Amino acid sequence: MFFKSNDDPSGIYKLKCNTCNKVYVGWSSRTISIRFKEHIRHIRSNNSTSAYAKHILENRHEYGMKEYMLQLLKACQKGTHMDCWEALYMQVFRQKKVLIDELQVSDLNPFFELAKIPYTP
Repeated sequence: MFFKSNDDPSGIYKLKCNTCNKVYVGWSSRTISIRFKEHIRHIRSNNSTSAYAKHILENRHEYGMKEYMLQLLKACQKGTHMDCWEALYMQVFRQKKVLIDELQVSDLNPFFELAKIPYTP
């Protein structure tokens, strides 16, 4: 399910590149709408601080409206669980070969193979 304007939680999210359809996975302890605006501000100010902005800027790819780009993967509060969920989703998208190259991911965790997270392009 993609982002709904009346549902604005914190948690693990993905952003899609409109040009290559690869994804960025991130987390925010603030609402994901606020974090989305930060990514867009980085792109517009030619600031490659975030891996997503770097991907868009260096590859001259396109981004679009929040409703089509932003998807909540897992609602959760700030804490150690957030890092674990982010790592799990990064591994899922990396294995499917749709994670943006600019997002550095450590080695695959064999434990995550046990968790059958559905793939949502």
